Amino acid sequence: MTISAAEILAALTAAAKSTEIKQLLVWEKHWYEPEGENPDPDDLKREVEHLRLSVSESEITELAAAAAAVGAVVKSATNETLIELPHSARQPQKILLTPKTFSWIPAAAVCTQNKITLGEAVTHREALQLAVLSARFPHIEVTVPGLAEDAAAWEAMPASARRVAFRGIILGRKPSSGLRLLDQLGLLERYLPEITAGRHLTQNRFHAHDIFEHLLRSVDGAYDLNEPVRWAALLHDVGKVPTRVEGPNGEATFHNHEMYSARMAVPIMKRLAVPIAIGQKVKFLTRNHMFHYTDEWSDKAVRRFVKKVPLEELQDLISLRLADRKGSGKKTAFPKALQKLIGHIDEIIAKEKEFKIRDLAIDGHTLMELGMPQSRAMGDMLKFLFEEVKANRLENSAEVLTAAVKHRLAENKT
Repeated sequence: MTISAAEILAALTAAAKSTEIKQLLVWEKHWYEPEGENPDPDDLKREVEHLRLSVSESEITELAAAAAAVGAVVKSATNETLIELPHSARQPQKILLTPKTFSWIPAAAVCTQNKITLGEAVTHREALQLAVLSARFPHIEVTVPGLAEDAAAWEAMPASARRVAFRGIILGRKPSSGLRLLDQLGLLERYLPEITAGRHLTQNRFHAHDIFEHLLRSVDGAYDLNEPVRWAALLHDVGKVPTRVEGPNGEATFHNHEMYSARMAVPIMKRLAVPIAIGQKVKFLTRNHMFHYTDEWSDKAVRRFVKKVPLEELQDLISLRLADRKGSGKKTAFPKALQKLIGHIDEIIAKEKEFKIRDLAIDGHTLMELGMPQSRAMGDMLKFLFEEVKANRLENSAEVLTAAVKHRLAENKT
């Protein structure tokens, strides 16, 4: 009988000595349970990173032994022990144990079942810890009275701490849970004022929410564990704030907002210490997310689009568009326009793969070297060779085709 991920997590929980490790394993197990309290279906769709736990060397040995005893696969690597979990929907399939010292839960926090309560105001670092926890475990309720430090003190937070915290939030099961907690504590407007600036700014008939709410729901709509796409989902419409113009009918327009969003993404990425490579991709995705394919697009137009948006980037751009739709309150079914665009691209690729005259092993220069003058006869000769190769009557090699040309020229002289 194959053991389940929930059973392995239960065995690890029983073997854990640290109160924090036990609690984290309990919260993680919640997402693998076949019964009981059901999480939001959308939260189950989102991929999340493997759970990494900081434990002592001796406890690593005990946890690894407990996992192996119930049939789990345990692998050891440099400074890390990996416990494999059976496949369970989109939930992580690994638990990582490391002796590196870090903490998920603030020391003063009181954890009871699915609740975290702090009786005193928290530091900025503790606020970020709680936000990461809330994003990874959106089923837990966090109660915190406020900040113990001035909100402006966020600037003293080391770049490495910002990077680790916001990566944990953005790649959580529900990023908006962590972002809303920071907003509650007054920190979101410090770290991401471009997001909070969209609060209460309505859009148009195509959007069910204001800009602020749309962005938080969009990042939740990016289901794959793809950091650039998730950042782009959060930031793709920040440019709507400076470009917003409200018409007489109450509907707003946002001319060129995608260009503003792309420019604004750069300082945001620097502020949160996001690696440059990811920041550049976020800039690219936000800049290009507004394309609208129609049946009127010609092959030439599609080729121009593919030149601007390479095929390897197209899937990320499509993922961003789907997240955007989710954040707008629309159905998440794959849009027909995108299906048609992909089909059109596939058609062009198929056409370009077809054998053409220019793919012959010899060309007009070779024919001239064989004594043929530049004339219509040269074109006819190439067409003849093309048809023969296409029909598999001639091999497409310089030697074979040159021999065929010489033979045909000799026949024409007789």
